[in-house]
Amino acid sequence: MMIAELICVTMSCTIMTLYLIAYLLNVGVPTSISETYYKTQKKWLFPTCTATAGTLALVPLLNVTPDNYQFVAFFIVASILFVAAAPAFREELTNHVHSGAAIILGLSALAWLILTSGVPYIALTATLIGLATDRRHFVFWLEAGLLYNLYASLILILSYR
Repeated sequence: MMIAELICVTMSCTIMTLYLIAYLLNVGVPTSISETYYKTQKKWLFPTCTATAGTLALVPLLNVTPDNYQFVAFFIVASILFVAAAPAFREELTNHVHSGAAIILGLSALAWLILTSGVPYIALTATLIGLATDRRHFVFWLEAGLLYNLYASLILILSYR
């Protein structure tokens, strides 16, 4: 079971990494991961990649999270799916759904990282990079740091179970 979960997390990470690398190489650093929705020709890419990545990580994330704060893991995945379902955050109809879900996602990911792994070093490093070198894209660096810290922690936890 752990090998299947490790494969799912690896696939999830690969999907997001390929999406972000393709974007970075073709467009540049976005102000946020959600901003990529507006600057890609194929509007289906952002919601498809985020929803697929979130769905692949669902079972492994829930399985490695202790029962007493498993709700935090659920909030992470549910928020990802809401962000994917309402990608057009500049539109009046979807703005509140997307923005609210993105905030819950960020706070839940941070809480999960602290509760399961202690200090979220990757997220802190990315945030400091954003603050020190690229303030215009600070939110992107924060989000990317949380995302890859979450993946790294999940992979480590699954590898040592």
